[in-house]
Amino acid sequence: MSPIIFGSMRMTQDKGDKEYWANLLIASYHAGIDTIHSSVEYETYPILLSVLKLVAKLDSTVAFKHIVKLAEPHFSNSSYSSDRLEGKIQQYLDDLGVNQLESVQWMWRSSLPDDHRIISFVKQYKQISDDIKTLKQDGLIKSAYCFPYSVAFMEKALELNIFDGFCVYRNPLELDYDDILKKCKDDTVISIRPFFSSKELIENKSPIELLNYNFLEPAIKSSILSLSSLPQLNEIKDFLDAKKNF
Repeated sequence: MSPIIFGSMRMTQDKGDKEYWANLLIASYHAGIDTIHSSVEYETYPILLSVLKLVAKLDSTVAFKHIVKLAEPHFSNSSYSSDRLEGKIQQYLDDLGVNQLESVQWMWRSSLPDDHRIISFVKQYKQISDDIKTLKQDGLIKSAYCFPYSVAFMEKALELNIFDGFCVYRNPLELDYDDILKKCKDDTVISIRPFFSSKELIENKSPIELLNYNFLEPAIKSSILSLSSLPQLNEIKDFLDAKKNF
């Protein structure tokens, strides 16, 4: 998993056609970004699948790893299901044309209050833990990260210790998880939204400053970044080069 993960959520057709995105992915890969984050829930998911097929035709040396967003249970479910989890993972494997997922960004969704969600999670955490171990043993996933939705859920998940790490929002304007990050082992957290969807690049800081801000926290292993142009990629190349030589 590369330090910068290519976020596909904003891979929209209004920004560029299939060839445009394919060339950007190829350039990103050769710049040191070897992992893509995606979700079947994103409107851009079909575009990503189409672009990846073109990438394979244009440059056979490109071999992306994949981290996928996966909710089990979803809002419409009352409890966790092993069969549903496996089915969703298999869908990603088939869609992406790979034998193994680098990681699953797992989440327990619920329309219930957060304390009820945590109670439900605790009741089934051993089943979830067993399923993760089996999926790893079968070679279907390499790791599983928890997207907690709340600090309280992350506290409990950290205590139960069944995940390889966590995915959390982190930037100078979203600091909810900063205290609990101190409890995490080094290189076990993936940060999301490091630029807070721009927000004038959070009071006019540079992309490099914001990335350095994230990686100064020892727990941060990687950061998901939505790139949409070669100039944006060029802006962070020095950062990527520094990470390669670290």
